[in-house]
Amino acid sequence: MSVLLPSRHVPTCGNAVTATPSVISGSRQAVRLVLGAVAAAVAVLVLLGLLVAGPTGADTAFGLGLGAAGAAALGVGLLVVARAGALAQRPVGRSRAAAVLTRCLLAAAAAAAAMVVVGVVAVSASRAVAPGLGAGAAAVLLVGLAALAGRTRRHLTAAPDPPVASTPVPIPGIPAQRSAEPAPVARGASDPGPAADAR
Repeated sequence: MSVLLPSRHVPTCGNAVTATPSVISGSRQAVRLVLGAVAAAVAVLVLLGLLVAGPTGADTAFGLGLGAAGAAALGVGLLVVARAGALAQRPVGRSRAAAVLTRCLLAAAAAAAAMVVVGVVAVSASRAVAPGLGAGAAAVLLVGLAALAGRTRRHLTAAPDPPVASTPVPIPGIPAQRSAEPAPVARGASDPGPAADAR
């Protein structure tokens, strides 16, 4: 376990007690985003299963493919937003997280516009409803992703900076106390010896 997770990153009871509300809220949001990405991956698998399992027409297959592409893009975008939230918890990662969210917002908006254009062209060419439904569902998912990225970025810029860990002050060492016992004295200096008794 210590190889996979360094000791300084191991959560302890002290971390749980001293965790700030912003850190707890960020952790909960990250869990929700990851669960949303998992749900999007399940939706992609279901749509691909419907596409492969039974005989479908070209229009229906195209609509299912557009829906699967939108769900896949949503899952990736949710993971990107979760990653940006993790970067924002660092003292020097606020600007990088804002840049990641901005790119996610622009990419999601561009992909949503592309889905709308593809859906309109497909419906106009084939007179079928399935491509329009698939493209519309994908565009709605991507617009929701763009709104989530934009809202997270606004909260990120409005929130106060995370506290910077202070440098520990070194404690001076306590000098060793001297022994209370008297130092030994040379025999010739303090004891006259037998020569003085003879006098």
